[in-house]
Amino acid sequence: MPRISYRPYQELDERSKAYLDRARDHGTPRPESQAVRAHVADVLRVFSEAWQATFENGVLDTAIKELCRLYVSKTVDCEYCGAQRSELARSVVDEIKVDEVVDFERSEKYDERERTALRYAQAIAWDAGLADDRLWEDLHSHFSEPQLVELGFFIGLTLGQQRWIKTMSLGHHEYMGDTSAGLAPSARL
Repeated sequence: MPRISYRPYQELDERSKAYLDRARDHGTPRPESQAVRAHVADVLRVFSEAWQATFENGVLDTAIKELCRLYVSKTVDCEYCGAQRSELARSVVDEIKVDEVVDFERSEKYDERERTALRYAQAIAWDAGLADDRLWEDLHSHFSEPQLVELGFFIGLTLGQQRWIKTMSLGHHEYMGDTSAGLAPSARL
C-alpha cells in the first residue's frame, strides 16, 4: 500500500474528479499518483496543467519527451513510472527503444537528435557537468530555444515527481483499478 493514501474519489471537487477521470482514461499520469496529489487540490491542478502544457501539448514532439521521461524512469529505477507509456507517444516509441534507453549511446535504435535529447536528460538528472559547450552546440543544432526550455522544464518536472513517487510505493491498478490506460504492455491487465 502507498505511504500516502489515495484520496477517495467521492471526496473530490468536480475539477479534481475531472483530472482523475482523465488519468483513468488516458494514463500517464496514472490515477494512483493523481489520487495522492488530490490531497491538495492546487497541487493536483498545478501538476496536471504543467503536464498538459509541456507533455501533451507544447512546442516539441511528444516522442522526444517520452524517451526522456522513460530515461529518467529507468535511471531513477522507478518501476511504477517505468511501466507507464504515454498513450500519445505509444505509436511512435516502440518497446525495443524503451529496452535500450539507458544505454542509448551504444544503441543503434536512436538517431542523433534523440541521443542529444537523452544527453540533455542525463545532464539535468545526473551530472550538470555533462552540459558542456559540445552538448549545447548539439542541442542548438537539433532544437529551438523554446523547445530546449520546454524539454528542460519537463525533464526537471519528471525527475522530481518520479523520485518522489518512488518513495511512496505506489502500485498500478490500486486506484481506479479497472484501467490499463497509459501502461506498458507488460503491466496491462
